[in-house]
Amino acid sequence: MNTGGLNGPYLQAGRVSDRSSILQEQALPSFALRIADLGYFSLENLFSLNTQSVYWLSKIFSQCQIYDQNGKKWDLVELLSTHCDDKLDIPILLGVRECLPCRMLAIRVPEKVAKERIRKIRANAIRRGKTPSKSQLKLANWTIIVTSVPKELLTLDETFVLLRVRWQIELLFKLWKSHGKIDNWRTQKPYRILCEFYAKLLAMLIQHWILLTCWRFPNRSIVKASKTVQKHAQNLAVAFASGYRERLHEALEVIGRCLAFGCRLNKRKKKPNTYQLLLST
Repeated sequence: MNTGGLNGPYLQAGRVSDRSSILQEQALPSFALRIADLGYFSLENLFSLNTQSVYWLSKIFSQCQIYDQNGKKWDLVELLSTHCDDKLDIPILLGVRECLPCRMLAIRVPEKVAKERIRKIRANAIRRGKTPSKSQLKLANWTIIVTSVPKELLTLDETFVLLRVRWQIELLFKLWKSHGKIDNWRTQKPYRILCEFYAKLLAMLIQHWILLTCWRFPNRSIVKASKTVQKHAQNLAVAFASGYRERLHEALEVIGRCLAFGCRLNKRKKKPNTYQLLLST
């Protein structure tokens, strides 16, 4: 997030769980902060991060066993209703065997948000032929986070701002699909589909490398920046094919100047962008 660098992409079978991903095994720098979605939630992995002095932040897996510092086991819904009205920040232990020391932070969401979550839970349950549990529906009223970052480094409000940073990777995937069309193809032959997919993915990687030119601007718009790169794609391809490094440098400098003077997100008052919240905390 700080540098814009891509770690990957890595190939993995579509039906394999994210918890088995190679990304789970990658070493991170000491005191880095790892923010991942629930697909990567693993107590074993979080324990490993602790031993590497790597901080972590994640939404909680509702089936995890939770204990207070006195060793008392708590049901998650009961814990929230007992200790909190709207906000919560308490030390807990996660897991029966791991007993991971961490903080649990929770904030009650607006009624409109809770109703939409409940609607999605019920729709998903109907699709799978199941009935949502009462605890699932009650937990929809909360956003709950667990983290190993101590209070003196990260406040409750700052934690929920940082949680939004994880969504930036989803926006990158959306960019590759919506504008790069990497999930669309013009044939039904498997190997031609693979060829087209890899070609588009390579184009997206090159595009991202060029986008790093404007990464130092926190209010950058990767959508606007990608459109700028695409407008210059033909000149870039010609410069690359020429075999002359100078021509390629010139083409990249032109794109860089365009990215430096434009491609900005508009400020929002009612629903601030993530970069606005980061700068204000």
